[in-house]
Amino acid sequence: MPQAKKTHDANTSRSRDLLELANRLHDAAASYCAQGKHLKARPLCLRSLRILESTLGPKHPDVANVLHTLASTYQHQAEPEQAEKLYLRSLDIAQTSERSVDIDTLHIQILSSVADLYRRQDRLQEAQPLYQRALALAEQTLGARHPYLATLLNKQALLFRSQGRFRQAAERYQRSLAIARKAWGAGHPQVAGAYHNLGALEHERGRHAAAEPFARRALQVRQRALSPNHPDLAADLSLLGAILGGLKKYPEAESLYRRAIAIGEKTYGRNHPEIASTLNDLAALHHAQGDAVKPELLYKRVLAIKEKHLGPNHPDVATTLNNLGVFYRTLERFSEARPIYERVLAIFESNLGAAHPHVATALVNYARLLQAEAAAAERRAKRIQTDLKTTAAQAGKRKVNPKVARFRLAVRPSRIHRWGLFAEETIPAGKEVIEYTGERLTHSEANLRAGRKLHYLFRLDKHWAIDGHVGGSGAQYVNHCCDPNIRVRRLHGQILYFSKRQINAGEELFLDYKFSKKGTRVPCRCGAANCRGTINVK
Repeated sequence: MPQAKKTHDANTSRSRDLLELANRLHDAAASYCAQGKHLKARPLCLRSLRILESTLGPKHPDVANVLHTLASTYQHQAEPEQAEKLYLRSLDIAQTSERSVDIDTLHIQILSSVADLYRRQDRLQEAQPLYQRALALAEQTLGARHPYLATLLNKQALLFRSQGRFRQAAERYQRSLAIARKAWGAGHPQVAGAYHNLGALEHERGRHAAAEPFARRALQVRQRALSPNHPDLAADLSLLGAILGGLKKYPEAESLYRRAIAIGEKTYGRNHPEIASTLNDLAALHHAQGDAVKPELLYKRVLAIKEKHLGPNHPDVATTLNNLGVFYRTLERFSEARPIYERVLAIFESNLGAAHPHVATALVNYARLLQAEAAAAERRAKRIQTDLKTTAAQAGKRKVNPKVARFRLAVRPSRIHRWGLFAEETIPAGKEVIEYTGERLTHSEANLRAGRKLHYLFRLDKHWAIDGHVGGSGAQYVNHCCDPNIRVRRLHGQILYFSKRQINAGEELFLDYKFSKKGTRVPCRCGAANCRGTINVK
């Protein structure tokens, strides 16, 4: 008997040590999750889970607690199916365990987490009753003024926003703010969260001026309370950036977005879904400013992230595709926009059904694209007709001076504007092509001639300009393109055109005019992939 008792004591001691180890592992995992380091938290959760299941059994509330934390690591690493399985398993344990304040608190947290997951998957009808159950249980167990209710109210308000129920959302946020201020004081991150949510709500309603003070207050509080690279700080930066973008305060907005992206990349990695939203907002900001290059690169990066993590046919992928399609349509790059709009429509129809509102919106967008394409074709036809009339008087003068042309060149109608200069033989890269000749004028004289319908003025230096309309070599017909194949060199009082790359016979010669960014904005219709949308430099 003494031996049996000794063995029993040893087993009890060993079990106690294992439970202490499991608790320490879970505490460390929870700490990592709080810092946004979910990949570091996951192996600790798995070790803790194995110990608890073998020691306490698979239905113990402590197992549910670890499952809940483990599920959050999968959710934050964009693995929603695995997260849902773990959340539901933990929820089943909590629902069937003997009630106590601790068990009820865990139950509330799990209900909230499952609802969060469903809301982010746009499963709003499934999320709503879970939030309601969590709130009712919290008020019953913790009291109507308990701080945790502020968190639950914020989450339910976010669901209401997703449903367009802004008044109900505002009521929840105001109640949450009152609870948070009383519980933690004005400088607590939870209070910042309430300000953030109020700012986001006003921004979503298009009331940017009303949103700005809420967003600035949230950022101010969180910058004092959290580390410089905390994910919640990135969220505040992104929100304020979006609000300032709506107020056309573009430089400050871009700076905030870039700070938020840097935090997200450091926390989650360069290609994580958590930063996709901010990248999308930055693309929209550049688009709003008329940039014709940066938005495309950013939208494509967002698209690659979403396709990798959500699959190519997810509705959220269609949303980003739509943004890219709008961008192409704005630049009149219709051949690229058309298949994108068609793909958006197909994704929505296959996922949501033929009668879903998103399908109707996609059809309207596609119809507007076709209308814009038709209108652009009509404008181009009219432009060609006008150009032909304008240049008819010069029909016999459209010649190339062979004395200053180093290759066979010809002046012919251009698809871009009026006449263009074309290569009639292959021109190797880096070769002199033609000299820009004409009447030499002072800048004052050139300015007087700049008001004519047809003028071909080229700045030579700080004193002189060349008017290709008088004595031009044919170089004056070279049109602008954002992706030019020739460049300019000014040598010994001459303006010379050199080939940037090999130019094949039949190609039109193009130069980047680089009009001043301070001058009148001149639209560009060159159609190049990197077209900046304007002949002016950015």
